[in-house]
Amino acid sequence: MNSEPRRYGVGIVGCGRAAAILHLPALQKNPAFHVTAIADNDERALQKVADDYDIHHRYSEVAEMLLEAEPDIVAVCVPAQDHVESALPVLRAGKHLLIEKPLALDLAGCDTLIRAASGGASQVMVGFNLRHHRLVRQAKQIIASGQLGEIEAISSKWTSAIRFRQELPSWRNSRDSGGGALFEIAVHHFDLWRFLLGTEITEIHAAEQSEQWHDETVALTARLANGAVASALFSERSSDCNELEIFGRRGQLSLSLFQYDSLEFISVGSTPGLAGRLRRLTGKLAAIPKGVSIMRKGGDFLQSYQGEWQHFLAAIESDTAPQASLADGRAALHAVLAAIESVSTGQPVTL
Repeated sequence: MNSEPRRYGVGIVGCGRAAAILHLPALQKNPAFHVTAIADNDERALQKVADDYDIHHRYSEVAEMLLEAEPDIVAVCVPAQDHVESALPVLRAGKHLLIEKPLALDLAGCDTLIRAASGGASQVMVGFNLRHHRLVRQAKQIIASGQLGEIEAISSKWTSAIRFRQELPSWRNSRDSGGGALFEIAVHHFDLWRFLLGTEITEIHAAEQSEQWHDETVALTARLANGAVASALFSERSSDCNELEIFGRRGQLSLSLFQYDSLEFISVGSTPGLAGRLRRLTGKLAAIPKGVSIMRKGGDFLQSYQGEWQHFLAAIESDTAPQASLADGRAALHAVLAAIESVSTGQPVTL
């Protein structure tokens, strides 16, 4: 007789944007998960999100939620300044943990979490959802296949109009609490450089353009351990763009994480004339039905959160370490901190 598949009780810590419009919708779409409890010390935010998602067990403290609700998995979605304090009780209780990026505000906090998780039976994953973006997965396969040849360079752009569209919570304005384009968005692309190319960042040189808050716009260059160079632009005061380009000796690969039909490989020696443009247009037209289906489901960006949770479920059920470990979270944060130091000194910083 086949037994019913197990459902995992999930506890959410934090009632901000990450939980309300990213993780909770993703969890609702997976029948293996059931959100049983939620915690936040902001009573108004707690009641609103809990009401919106019909979550009955509501707590102001993480410890109380762990003791009474006994979730199998906990997602820590509070601002980075509270990550260590919120995650340590979860690790000590032996629960599976998904913790949002950036892992902490400093390397000491990362090391505290790594020590707490060491030797435990639970699985721990950092919330680098872009690793599970459909186009990123395809790009990783292309790079691994050798089609690009030896990698020469990688370039990132993630710009956002978020500061024009909405009033952000105060913690988003200062590095001291994990705000700014480096902590909030650059950390994702630093992780993607490591994930896609299988190498480490060894040096960063950064400059910023900011008027009122920290790191409103940052441009930087970097060196990677595999010999490649990197460049990036991150901003919270421009139009929406989230792109990657990888340049190899056999060709160039480009993708936009906001456009379903954007993955494009151009081999060395191909002619960028009318014939090439017509081929690309034909490909885009053929992709429209699939694109419509993807957009109806929230788009690739939102679906990356579903992929992230599905990957975490597989890791838990197979008792294998998930991608995006605490060590990966530490490495990406190290790059952020190096960029901040470079902004302050005007000099390159070696990691």
